[in-house]
Amino acid sequence: MRYTKRLGIITAVFIFIFGIMSMNASAQARRVVRVYRSVHVHHYWGYDPFWGSSWNDPYMYDPYLRAQRDKYYKEKAVRDASRKLAKDSAKYQADGVLTAKEQEKLMKKRHDYEKAVANLNKFNREEY
Repeated sequence: MRYTKRLGIITAVFIFIFGIMSMNASAQARRVVRVYRSVHVHHYWGYDPFWGSSWNDPYMYDPYLRAQRDKYYKEKAVRDASRKLAKDSAKYQADGVLTAKEQEKLMKKRHDYEKAVANLNKFNREEY
């Protein structure tokens, strides 16, 4: 009789502990945190100083402005090609070894640069 009370208390404690463990496990499994943030999407295609509407484009009808726009684009092509060539050249020569694939890529970049310079020189010769 005296052990029945102890046995009942121990059984109640085990049931209580298992009940708490099962509630915590299920509560942790169902816990979901949702964070809603506003999203700003900005489509950027680049800066064009000569942008205008097609029906009112002064660069289309004025020969001087058209020449200035063409000159700007050809100079920009030379700058971009030069920058790409310098960047790739520095990247490939950083380890001191040029593989055949890297040499081929550098030759292609150099060809693009020379082509851009030739287009600019041709434009400058025709303009004056």
